[in-house]
Amino acid sequence: MKLLMLGRKEHSSIFETLERLLELEKVHCEILYFDEVSEKTLSTCLRDSELYFMIPGSLTEKSFEGGSGRAQNCSECMLESIAAGYMLAKKGRILFYSCDIGKFNEIFYGEPVVGSIGEALGYFRREKKVFESNKMLLDARRIISDADLSFSGRGLIEAVENGMYKEVQAFLDAGFSTETETKDGVPILNIAVRNGDLQMCRILMSYRASLNIIARDRCSSPVMDAVTAVKPEIAEVLIDGGADLNFKNRNGQSALVVAIGARMEDVAKLLIEKGADITLKDSLGMTAAQYAKLFSMTEIYEKLESGS
Repeated sequence: MKLLMLGRKEHSSIFETLERLLELEKVHCEILYFDEVSEKTLSTCLRDSELYFMIPGSLTEKSFEGGSGRAQNCSECMLESIAAGYMLAKKGRILFYSCDIGKFNEIFYGEPVVGSIGEALGYFRREKKVFESNKMLLDARRIISDADLSFSGRGLIEAVENGMYKEVQAFLDAGFSTETETKDGVPILNIAVRNGDLQMCRILMSYRASLNIIARDRCSSPVMDAVTAVKPEIAEVLIDGGADLNFKNRNGQSALVVAIGARMEDVAKLLIEKGADITLKDSLGMTAAQYAKLFSMTEIYEKLESGS
């Protein structure tokens, strides 16, 4: 964000103090003084800036001194008028500074004005956040457009399905929800899990995707989908991230029971080690230990029976 500060040389202490403070906020500032700048330079700087800060002089003075006082400089007055006119046309991106806000409001009623450096700093901090948010949205749209994806939930789903990491991040930066799902009710995290795409899972998790969201097509959680897809590394990442180990599908089966039923010993061991509830029963009244015994998974059965 580029900030243009405008006023007279007599206001240099205000501008320079504010400039030093805004440097800490990583806001690029440029200072122009009406009593030093040309009309051409002023016009160029106005066009090249996104935000403006002005201390009006002649525009808010009701009378001008002569003799030993400072005479009104027609050139300065003209430059102030040019600057004010240009900035007012870009309403919402301008801030005025005045020690006499009452007098200022007689001339510029309704325009944003502050009376201290602290107030100005707070204003620009807020504007910086708005600017960065808008820039992020524009950058995201460009990335998505360059990838020939529609700027929609369908486009986000397509990006997840095809492992388009940069584009998925662009969608999420633009405000799309991590709970976006297909017409069949499959959330994008579950899609990434079923595809075995660990990197995509990590990206979605970094944007605070719900680790316990349910895919309506199978009534399955991300952990359960990881178990079904035989992706223990993804299951472990989800579990370490705080996912529920004990969700039951429509058959009343937990991820542990599903793993045992599919003879996935390594996955079953992982779930037991991570603290899965070994006492849960499915809709048939069967526990994980009973299934392990049924399927002759001796090592798993012994772990379950010993409670370790």
